Amino acid sequence: MDSQVSTQSSPGAQTPVSIRVVEAVAAREGIDPLEVSPPLHDVLDPTALDELFEPTGTSQRPDGTVSFTYHGHRVRVDSDGRVTLEDDPKTQRDARTQAGMESQ
Repeated sequence: MDSQVSTQSSPGAQTPVSIRVVEAVAAREGIDPLEVSPPLHDVLDPTALDELFEPTGTSQRPDGTVSFTYHGHRVRVDSDGRVTLEDDPKTQRDARTQAGMESQ
């Protein structure tokens, strides 16, 4: 896949951002969200991620983003809760190297 291709998931009214991350990865891979491995909690604390993006009682969250690598994708979550996926070039390079080693 092209490392410049991105997928965006708009904020859901009630869906926690951690669930939307897993759903976006699953949709991108064409698999069921329950098949995404490793589970998100093996990469980061999903409760902490959700808390970062919960609306406050009086206003929206200030500007900011959280980025991390998950399931071969660079995941970016914006302060408005939007989830963006891009293929992680390092992960792709490692996979190509591993595939080359296995074929020798």
